[in-house]
Amino acid sequence: MKKLWQTEWFGIQFDSFIKVDSVNIASEKFYEKFYEKFYKKFSSYNDLPKEYRENKIGIAKDLIGFSENYINILSIGCGNGIIEDYISKNTDKRILAIEPSDNSRWVKEQKNIKFLSGFFPFCLQNEIKYQFGYCSSIDYVFDDNEYKTFLKSIYDYQFEQFYFTEVIIPPNNFKSNIKSRIIEILKNIHLYKQKGQFWGYLRTLDEHISFLRQVGFKKIEFGKHQHGSYWIRIDNE
Repeated sequence: MKKLWQTEWFGIQFDSFIKVDSVNIASEKFYEKFYEKFYKKFSSYNDLPKEYRENKIGIAKDLIGFSENYINILSIGCGNGIIEDYISKNTDKRILAIEPSDNSRWVKEQKNIKFLSGFFPFCLQNEIKYQFGYCSSIDYVFDDNEYKTFLKSIYDYQFEQFYFTEVIIPPNNFKSNIKSRIIEILKNIHLYKQKGQFWGYLRTLDEHISFLRQVGFKKIEFGKHQHGSYWIRIDNE
């Protein structure tokens, strides 16, 4: 597992709206302030950077194929909702989209998308049982204990199929490993001060699979999206 820091997102500098914290992960207050800036800068999905849109649409297309046999699908952590928007506009699927903060403005405009502000699985008490679900690029916000708790909640819910999409794997080569080691040494002797907001964690594919097995999953498959990030599929037997 490697820690991750960032100074900006979508070209929005974090220090323009909050005091960055290199030790503690971005809080709910951070995201509220970020999305205030985000929705002032962008008016629609078409305004977002081209590469970002293309990558997200590629993931959406993969999910359409993955969920071929399902009409009702559950999205955990939909973010700004670009994936759900594409699926809704190009299929007849009905999507329940969950996001902890109430900042997914555009996704609420789609008739086949129901939005819930809350946390899985607690916000689903009055909802139907979903057999197919996915989450996209949310694993980085969890430390190891939190991640295992989240995975256990997925296991306990008993989806027929669940996908972790846009799983980002940290680089594993000599240059990046040496750089990380040097930075850690300099930190320990107080010669290096980490810059940027502590953003989360990146894990190897083996680490993801190990945690999935620890919480009870046995049938695990994985592959790559066209732009290079991974997907992981789990099935309940």
